[in-house]
Amino acid sequence: MNRVKDPADPRRCQGAAPDGQCMNEAESGSDFCRAHGGHSTAEAQEKRLYLLTKAKHRERLAQLSEHEEIKSLRDEIAIARMLIEERFNAIKNDSDLLAAFGPINTSLLTVERLVKSAHQIEQNLGNLLAKTSVLALGQSISRILIDELEDLPDYEEIVDRINERIITTIASAGNPTE
Repeated sequence: MNRVKDPADPRRCQGAAPDGQCMNEAESGSDFCRAHGGHSTAEAQEKRLYLLTKAKHRERLAQLSEHEEIKSLRDEIAIARMLIEERFNAIKNDSDLLAAFGPINTSLLTVERLVKSAHQIEQNLGNLLAKTSVLALGQSISRILIDELEDLPDYEEIVDRINERIITTIASAGNPTE
């Protein structure tokens, strides 16, 4: 969101901020910025999931909704795992362990759901290739190599060595080691 430099700027949002009038630029065709509903037509406003009453929450929602990585849950998974780790690190004795079991179990189930959702999102966006697609890609690469190198002496050995390297690379990419 762009901010106005001059408080008298006629493009200044008419929305209220915690410290007075909002300093964001109003959206074109509106008296309000995105955080104060200026980007929305009445129809779009009805479709909003959240009716936030605090300006700081509306502004943060507008920032997050514009973010390029919004369809990825990777950060949320990392944060959830970090919180589980912190909870484990806080355990000092058996009594702490018993007390932490329920919240840790709930957090682990949350991570599981986030991972499944992230996988589904990436699959739906076409960011993941199925195993059959990867194998078909490897076969296509092999066919290209054969077509390009068949006039060379011992081209079969060259193709075999290249194929072995491709297979090893694909296998290691699919099973990263930490």
